[in-house]
Amino acid sequence: MRKLILAVMAVAAIGFTSCNNKANKDNPAIDSTSLVQDMSPAELAGLDADNLIKDLTEKIAANNPEAVQAVIEKAKEKIAELLARGDQEAAKIYQEKISTFLTENAEKIKAVVGEENAAVSSLITAITTAPVDVANAAEGAVNAVEGAAEDLKNDAKKKVDETVDAQKKKAGEAIDDAAADAKKKLGL
Repeated sequence: MRKLILAVMAVAAIGFTSCNNKANKDNPAIDSTSLVQDMSPAELAGLDADNLIKDLTEKIAANNPEAVQAVIEKAKEKIAELLARGDQEAAKIYQEKISTFLTENAEKIKAVVGEENAAVSSLITAITTAPVDVANAAEGAVNAVEGAAEDLKNDAKKKVDETVDAQKKKAGEAIDDAAADAKKKLGL
C-alpha cells in the first residue's frame, strides 16, 4: 500500500512540476535589474523625475511646507549632480519634467508654502532655468577661452616678432660697428 501511495505522489509531483515549468516558459519572470541596466542615463533621469514628482505631489497633498521645500531642494541638487557628471541630456530631461510640473502646479505649491516664501521661489527659478543657463554659460565660457587663447597666441607671436626684429637690428648694428672698427684699424 505504501508503494502505491508513493508512486501516486511521485506521478502527481511530476505532473505539477511539468505544468509549472510550462507556465514559466509561457510567462518568463521579469528581471528588474536587467530592465534598469538596459535604460539609458536619460531614461533613468526621466524615471527619477517621475518619482520625485510623485513624492512632491504627496507632500503637497499632505500640506507640509517643509517637506515640499525639501523635495524641491532635492530636485535642484539632482540637476546639479547630473550637470557635474557632464550628462547634459539627462539633466535637460530631468529639468524639463520637474519644471513642467512646477509650472503646472505653481498655485498648489504657493498655497502650501505661502505666497511670500522666497526660498521656494528661488529654488523654483533655479530649477526652471538651470540646465539652459549652464549650457549657455558653458558654451560662452568655451568661446571666451578659445578667444582668450587666440588673443594670447597672437600677442605671443607679436612679441616674438618684435624681439626677433630687435635682435636683428642689434646684430646689424654690432656688425656695422665691428666693420667700422676693422676699417679703422686697417686705416681704410
